[in-house]
Amino acid sequence: MPNIIQLASKIDKVKVYAAGATVSRIADLHLENGETPEQIEISGLPLALDDSSVRVQVEGNANLVIPTDIRISLAVSSPQEPPNSPAEEQLHQAKAEVRRIQETIALIDNEISVLKQLHVPNQPKAEPGKAPPPSPLAARLAIANFQDEQIRSRIQERRETQNSLKEAKTHLDELLHKQKLASTAQQVKPHDLRKTVIISLSYPAEVTVSQQQLIVEYFVPGARWTPTYLCRLESSTNTAAIAVRAFLCQRTGEDWSGVRLELSTANPMTWCELPELPSLRLGRTQPVPRKSGWRLPPVGATMLFADYDRQKPQVVTGQRAFTQPESRINSSSYKLEVNLINQHREQKLTQEKVQDDLDMELECLLSDTDKAMEFHNLFDESGDEFADLDAMLSDAPKETECDLDQNLHNLLEEAESSFRHSSMEQYLRGRDYEPEETECDLGETLSQLISDPVINNDDLLTYNLMRLPGADDPNKRGKLLLQNQQYVYLELLKQQQFLVTFNVLEIVKQAISKSHQCLSTPLPPGGVSVREAAGSFDYAYLADGRVDVPSDGQFHSVALTSQSTDVNLRYIVVPREDTNVFRIAQLCNPLDAPLLSGSADVYVDGEYILSTTLPTVPAKGQVELGLGVEQGIKVARNTTYQEKRSSQLLVAFNELCHHIKIDIANRLANEARIEIRERIPVPQEGEKVDVELGQVSPQWQKYEQEERGQLIQGGYCWQIQVPSQQQAKLSAQYTIKTYADSEVIGGNRRE
Repeated sequence: MPNIIQLASKIDKVKVYAAGATVSRIADLHLENGETPEQIEISGLPLALDDSSVRVQVEGNANLVIPTDIRISLAVSSPQEPPNSPAEEQLHQAKAEVRRIQETIALIDNEISVLKQLHVPNQPKAEPGKAPPPSPLAARLAIANFQDEQIRSRIQERRETQNSLKEAKTHLDELLHKQKLASTAQQVKPHDLRKTVIISLSYPAEVTVSQQQLIVEYFVPGARWTPTYLCRLESSTNTAAIAVRAFLCQRTGEDWSGVRLELSTANPMTWCELPELPSLRLGRTQPVPRKSGWRLPPVGATMLFADYDRQKPQVVTGQRAFTQPESRINSSSYKLEVNLINQHREQKLTQEKVQDDLDMELECLLSDTDKAMEFHNLFDESGDEFADLDAMLSDAPKETECDLDQNLHNLLEEAESSFRHSSMEQYLRGRDYEPEETECDLGETLSQLISDPVINNDDLLTYNLMRLPGADDPNKRGKLLLQNQQYVYLELLKQQQFLVTFNVLEIVKQAISKSHQCLSTPLPPGGVSVREAAGSFDYAYLADGRVDVPSDGQFHSVALTSQSTDVNLRYIVVPREDTNVFRIAQLCNPLDAPLLSGSADVYVDGEYILSTTLPTVPAKGQVELGLGVEQGIKVARNTTYQEKRSSQLLVAFNELCHHIKIDIANRLANEARIEIRERIPVPQEGEKVDVELGQVSPQWQKYEQEERGQLIQGGYCWQIQVPSQQQAKLSAQYTIKTYADSEVIGGNRRE
């Protein structure tokens, strides 16, 4: 069993996404006496973590320890030392003592029953006609006293013996309980399980382990957040402090205490694929490139273990080393030759140096035994693998890719036929080799070489369950094999000799399901989905300080940051409808990221005003907040009406003259920028009515209500500055002209 050292770790940083979170733990690699353990264990991790998301890195000085492998397993949180089991001699003595006392009590009970049967003789009866005989009173009293004393002493002795029996039984129960604890101490309970990460390390030369820090990062489901804001406005300085907060809910199985927090709108577990961009090429026709994917092991991969299997010495001649040839050629050697030929073909495709006489040379090479062995030994040289073959074919003309593919196909068919029917087959049969099996293996090898199928298996994505068997297993070596999930989880528990009597996969599934329940928790009032509020982009928000978030599945308010911004206060009144003046605060987003839609509590000069919902505001964008009615500004609107008939023209008209007067009084301590909105009638097209605008003081401008998306006609507005404790007067005149025989609907005297 390798040397494993358990390191204490703590949560340093948490990044919460729209659904789920990434947790970063840190552990100090401070090993004493120059220890260099092969493996390090980080335990106490939640059961709901995603095994495939675990990442490990090392930070510190220049010569860093290198993590080479990661294993996820199950372990017991804070295992206790099992109590020592009592010796069998102690149990035997305790049981014997209980039996002895029980026998003593039985003997006392028997003596008491015998004493109770002791009979005191009655007074003798007198004979008829004679005086009664003397009574043995003293003897009778002695017998009665003896009986009472003996029974009383036996009862007292029995009471004392009963107490001794109780103590003996208590001692025996304690010994039996210790024995039971010792036998069941290694049994794991479901609530004791935690996930653990076992990290294999590689140490460079002259490494200083004490100056390095190990960082373990993993993803856990069961966490979500929604933004909320706190706006504090100061009317005296026209400034505001926007506190960005968040309601955060998590049920990951571990509390976050004093962690650095980052909130993100991304969804990291969403599957995304890069688009495939088609290419248009000019020139000769080229084959469609094959898509990459999971493929079978290359032909002849088993020959990589040939030296391991043979364990034969090598013969060295001059500067070249040749492997001692085998007494016979097997099908695996032939597969290696075909594989090497295929590699050479691919190399020639890239360099476009394929020669015309490749068919003849390769056919001769595969049909002749001596040349096949020479070709096999050629690849054991230290120089270029294809140097000699390139030298033989250096003067050949080039071929096109289509000709090359056809030649290769013909080459493989001829090689297969030659191998089956040549004298080599007889040579192999003469050495007790089975040609039928060779033919079958060769056919499968050639078909795999041509087709090169792609394996589609979702299980191949579970890298953490893959194991590479050792070279001593000829049936499994050279291939990544999937292990059973439960076997991988119980691997460490078995090494620690713990006994598991339940299905650990079911416990892990229950933990994941419980963690996902957090995602269905209702949002707080005013809360929105951050994924929907962010739109097509993702944003991140960092907390200024460290925060605490318990794992209870409830929403908790945490502070992120607070920044100041300028406020543009203005006042809006529509005296035609209502003389109340409404406050509008225009704020600039001080963040480099947008303010996502969320609830906001608004305070003005330290006094709570209202709660509202902010829309999504882009970075450095503007947002308006309605602050209700301003009692410090008073507005009064008065209208005068005059109707007269025009007689200067050939056609008589009725002129309805309207004069609007508006008085404004500013009782605030600061100057107020006030927008007064007014509206005059607009005749419909084709109607015999005309509206003429008269004198306006001060001048106003048209207002069409574009900010609401509902355009109006006949709208105007004044924008004025009213100093503190001052008044302002506004006036406007307009005239409605109709024919003398016509009247405005509803009466001429109405506004």
